[in-house]
Amino acid sequence: MTHPKIIIIPGSIRTGSHNTRLGGVIAKQLNELGADAQLITLADYPMPILNQDDESESGVPENARQLAALIGQHQGVILVNPEYNGSFSGLMKNTLDWLSRDVGLKVYQNRVFALAASSPGMLGGIRVLSHARDNLVSVGADMITQQLAVGGATNAFNDDDTLNNERAAGLLQSLCERLIERASNYN
Repeated sequence: MTHPKIIIIPGSIRTGSHNTRLGGVIAKQLNELGADAQLITLADYPMPILNQDDESESGVPENARQLAALIGQHQGVILVNPEYNGSFSGLMKNTLDWLSRDVGLKVYQNRVFALAASSPGMLGGIRVLSHARDNLVSVGADMITQQLAVGGATNAFNDDDTLNNERAAGLLQSLCERLIERASNYN
């Protein structure tokens, strides 16, 4: 089996974000399983709110092009989604929308996607996962069925960047193993 490159993209840029922390836990697990995982922050890729009038005048923002090129170097993508009012953060939705534009690279094709979320609430962001899946499927993304929702995020993490809930840790393991298996099929 090859060692696929997998990019992890949290949909929050706030200091102390549970989803960024979960992204780090996922990266650690993927690397332990033999993948080449890279955790990024969308703070490095600021983009204006998608407006077709602005797009017609100025084109796709350079940061969207750079992010698309970076994703294009990976066989797998994990989106780690905060849940805002039962759906995406505006940051994640805007990013996904810009990546669906003509950026010269079909970022939703020729790679496999996975979804994760965390929330201080007991549902762990489970509602955002169905919205994210619907959005990604509508643009042609190849999705694995495994997903991860970590509830009680305020107390869900150990100091060694692992999950302290045995069930959540098992779901993380399953998600990472399946993603590596599927991503290994893409070159």
